[in-house]
Amino acid sequence: MGDILLTSPLLRVLKKSFPEAKIDFIVKSQYADLVRTNPHVDSVYALDTAEKDAGLKKMRRQLRAVGYDLVVDAHDNFRSHTLRRLPGAQVVQLKKYKVARFFLVKFGWNLYREIVPVYRRYIDAVAPFGVEDDGHGLEFFLDQTVQADVHEKLRQIGFAQKKLTLAMAPGASFATKRWPLERFRIMAQHVKEHFDIQFLLLGDKNDAALTSDLKNALGDSAFNCAGQFNLMESACALNCADILLTNDTGLMHLGTALKKPVVAIFGSTVRELGFYPVGENSFVIENKNLTCRPCSHVGKKACPKKHFKCMMDTSEDQVLSVLLPLLKQASRT
Repeated sequence: MGDILLTSPLLRVLKKSFPEAKIDFIVKSQYADLVRTNPHVDSVYALDTAEKDAGLKKMRRQLRAVGYDLVVDAHDNFRSHTLRRLPGAQVVQLKKYKVARFFLVKFGWNLYREIVPVYRRYIDAVAPFGVEDDGHGLEFFLDQTVQADVHEKLRQIGFAQKKLTLAMAPGASFATKRWPLERFRIMAQHVKEHFDIQFLLLGDKNDAALTSDLKNALGDSAFNCAGQFNLMESACALNCADILLTNDTGLMHLGTALKKPVVAIFGSTVRELGFYPVGENSFVIENKNLTCRPCSHVGKKACPKKHFKCMMDTSEDQVLSVLLPLLKQASRT
């Protein structure tokens, strides 16, 4: 999810540089909603990975029938290598900084000369064609019909559109990327003491148990949408919030793309890996003094050191010190 959202600046600047070009996008079928409304994309090819090799061969036949001048491989994996072999097409791919990433994760040696966000790495791949970053960051285009439908669904469960709203995403694909749920609860209770506020709980079906517990603790001020909305609906729901508090997840990038203030809590991952929220209203809270960070470039099922200090030593006060000023500002607008 994050990888796809991070391509939005690339699509925009490509279209700006080559307005007459036809730009198509290949994506796994479950993520097609993240691209289908993008005005810079002409056609979206949805790959059904359940079809495995047969699906890849079918997709490659489709692409060969169209014919392309340039293939930008923004993923650089087995599937993309299979699909990008098209007659007459020049291929460029992003720089993954694999060597620097390996030494940082395995030995804690930071060989990165600068922190380059992944979206810029995508654009750097087409820099030889005169394409440059325009500085406008990520973007996402909502389906207005879906937005109206989500508004109605939220209204029916008591959500007030004009009330100060904090969206929270307490889940993550790996345990080492999750701030303890009890910390979310304590932090939210503190926020309730200072603001007339409601909470929007977001995530996929795997996060539903976490958000259900949080909903029970926060009562009628919380609205649990985890596992109930698809990607476009989740984006429309998040668009109803004023601020997003999140772990290092795809929703973090979605919040950035929707131009929401984002407060992200990082545990086992670090900004050097490139996947972090970028923008003047984006903040990363992390324990920079731990030499064991990062223990992985994507996250782990459990802390290799058994202490989980990267998250356990991140206090509610640290989060509140960033979050409260944003809420105060949002409450005045």
